[in-house]
Amino acid sequence: MKGLYQDLPKIFLQTGDCFIGVQPTMVTTVLGSCLGVTMHVPKMGIGTICHAFLPDSSDCRASLVPEPQICRFVDTALQNMLETMDKIGVPRRELVIKMFGGSSGMAVRNVENTTYDIGRRNIAMARKLLKFARLDIQVEDVGGQRGRKLLFNTQTGEVWVKKLREPL
Repeated sequence: MKGLYQDLPKIFLQTGDCFIGVQPTMVTTVLGSCLGVTMHVPKMGIGTICHAFLPDSSDCRASLVPEPQICRFVDTALQNMLETMDKIGVPRRELVIKMFGGSSGMAVRNVENTTYDIGRRNIAMARKLLKFARLDIQVEDVGGQRGRKLLFNTQTGEVWVKKLREPL
């Protein structure tokens, strides 16, 4: 990594945020049960990424206060990313989609396959929505019990993944 991309601007993507890079940028984030989805347009050198925390925004819609972080939820993050790509004129067939994270080995043990397994629910929501949109996930590294550190190059679409030694 050193040398080749050291001149790119770098940002750290916080939980609940999305980023679109119309200029080459190196985006870093750390995922546990959260889900990171990247969309890249090879012909344009544009990429977007989200760091979604929970699967479904409808769980919080009952409140009268609007959600300040649209990318906190998998459903609204993916909707926002796709609408942004639509607005800048990207045909959906040109999107290269990758998905990472969604582990279940977080602070609470023995949550796999329960309603508390937020990682599994995040993955399921993303797969459901992308299938509904008729979009394929080209690369994924999801599930398991270990967190992941990601580096995403918005220009090339490359994603480097480092699995963390200990669960988050």
